[in-house]
Amino acid sequence: MEIYAIVLAAGKGTRMKSEQPKCAHKIIDKPMVEYVVDTLKDLKIKNIITVVGYGKEKIIDLLKGKTEFVVQEKQLGTAHAVKQAKPLLEGKEGITIIAIGDMPFIKRETFYSLIINHMQEQADLTVLTVEHPQPYGYGRILRDENGNVIRIIEERDCTKEQSAIREINSSVYAVNNELLFDALDEIKNTNVQNEYYLTDLVNVFNKRGYKVNGYKSNDYNEISGINDKLQLVVMEREFQNKIIEKHLLNGVTIHRPETVVIGKDVKIYPGATILPNTHVLGNSVIEKNSTIGPNSLIENSTVGEEAIVEFAIVKNKVLKEQEHIKPFTILD
Repeated sequence: MEIYAIVLAAGKGTRMKSEQPKCAHKIIDKPMVEYVVDTLKDLKIKNIITVVGYGKEKIIDLLKGKTEFVVQEKQLGTAHAVKQAKPLLEGKEGITIIAIGDMPFIKRETFYSLIINHMQEQADLTVLTVEHPQPYGYGRILRDENGNVIRIIEERDCTKEQSAIREINSSVYAVNNELLFDALDEIKNTNVQNEYYLTDLVNVFNKRGYKVNGYKSNDYNEISGINDKLQLVVMEREFQNKIIEKHLLNGVTIHRPETVVIGKDVKIYPGATILPNTHVLGNSVIEKNSTIGPNSLIENSTVGEEAIVEFAIVKNKVLKEQEHIKPFTILD
């Protein structure tokens, strides 16, 4: 079964109050959209298409070599954004994952489980959902007596009873590709915003007698989108804490971890020591019994066993075993 992916990254993100496109804002050392693309690539999905619009040059530059690109010249809604991939995917058999570029914490296992569930249930469209303790602001999932998804209803349209529903739409979908683009043509923009909403795909599929399934994730944090700078900082801190916790439990010594920054893709071997005010970023590898810091930056570099880096900057280098990088050294 061929798997495709469409990543929506065309929005400006007005609440960010920034000239940068929303998805280009960084979490630690990578733009939000790059986390999503890298997670999809980790599933060995070869055909990934990123829909760009506002600030398209920035997004294309960030993801160059990782995806194909299509342009949404006018931001006319999420369904309209997906339609831009039609020239590249129309008529192909397989499953298409639709994801959004400002959801950097979604896990590989979640995408994988969504695909497996979609196939096992023999669904035509599967909506990734989650139970959220504070569902306000999210679209609610309405199911029939058989558990099929019959509608996604937005917060503003909910009745009092519907507002009490805690199962929400994540804005991530798995869909049979050969049905997708013809169905998108049926979506109308008869709403206050005059936009084409991807959530209306559920209505179209049900109207046509296709099976619409809902797969429920067990972690609402991973589907949290980021809409402003405050959310960006809060979510980044939570994400960083999880990364540091993982390394601590794996036998890495980290002094004053609240001052340390470690990227998601960094590999640190047990026995290594990270001292205060140190950043380890990119695809860096820190071998066992090495000591980094204090006040150091390691980026896309390998530090050999028992090496020492103190008060130094090391970028794109390979340090030998027991090598000692002395204070105020810059290797770039």
